[in-house]
Amino acid sequence: MALERQQGRNSMARIALTLVIAALGGFIFALFGVPLHWMLGPAAALLLVGRFLKGKLYWPVGIRNAALIPIGYTLGTSMTAGTLVEMGRQLPAMLLATVLILLFSFLVSCLVARWTRIPLRSVVTGSIPGGLSQMLVLGEELDGVDATIVTFFQVMRLMGVVFLVPLIALSPFFSGGAEAGTGAECGQGAHWSVGLVWLYLIVTVASAIIGRRIKLPTAYLLGPIIGTSALVIAGTPAPHLPAPLLDIAQIAMGAYLGLMLKPARIAEKGRAVLAAVVTGLALILFSMASAFVLTALHGVPYLTAFIALAPGGMDQMGILAREAHADLAVVTSYQMFRIFFILLVVPPVLKKWFAARWFRWIERWAIHHGGRSMQSASIKKKGL
Repeated sequence: MALERQQGRNSMARIALTLVIAALGGFIFALFGVPLHWMLGPAAALLLVGRFLKGKLYWPVGIRNAALIPIGYTLGTSMTAGTLVEMGRQLPAMLLATVLILLFSFLVSCLVARWTRIPLRSVVTGSIPGGLSQMLVLGEELDGVDATIVTFFQVMRLMGVVFLVPLIALSPFFSGGAEAGTGAECGQGAHWSVGLVWLYLIVTVASAIIGRRIKLPTAYLLGPIIGTSALVIAGTPAPHLPAPLLDIAQIAMGAYLGLMLKPARIAEKGRAVLAAVVTGLALILFSMASAFVLTALHGVPYLTAFIALAPGGMDQMGILAREAHADLAVVTSYQMFRIFFILLVVPPVLKKWFAARWFRWIERWAIHHGGRSMQSASIKKKGL
């Protein structure tokens, strides 16, 4: 019992130290006017400090999950009956955008595999812009896929999107004319009451728990989105959350992201880092180009289209959309569609592709014509 209490105190001390560093990073980024400072600041601070405080920092996934609930509520408030009609109208565009970015990521993966000689199936799985946890599970299930490579590429992509997309989207070039009156910004004018607090608290938490039980992807985010949307569509007013609560949620997310990447544990990390960065940048540039098409087809403002198509997580892109005054409903719809499409369609497709003769031919082409060998045997550790 005494040992358990001591371990509990040590864990609390590590969490407190992590929180202090994360909050300090957010405060420093705020002083310099960096976009999304309460998320990017903690991530950057812990990414840097973590190299010197190995084993002394700790951030339970439960805290990150709890932080996703208010973010899910915020995204859910943008879903109205009119939004659902618009989603139906844009469903073909959602499908086309998702398929194109998946095909593009496959093409980039072939080039990266040829250059690095990392096994092609590992690069393909690691480059798919899906939910992080879902892709890591998929990487462990597929034959011949190195889970370490998948984790590294997915985390590097996510970190690149988290840092670069806000800087691009919130730059004067793109957001000089902020999109006013969109998403949740224009919707609800109600004030909080005790009844509304308890109603939405119970619904969002219950939705997250149910989503977890039925294995919903990113359950602590999608569950509250669905639960909140149902109430809003039914006519229940959904007031805005207090800004400090969302700031705290961003700190919790940023701390989790900052401790996620541990590049020192992967062999020949220089080339792997460069390959992952190139892959992430290529996907971002492709999203920027695709956004012009979406704007032309449906008249969606370019900033909203870019964030909606960005290859990041729905939680990060939702926060960014709110900060950029983009249309939360459009961003959430496109990001949610991509998550479900990748979850339901991609795994069986990849299994068939990996067993196909043409895919094996491409694998041999990448190995025989690639650059300096980067043998997967040197990176067999199952963790970053």
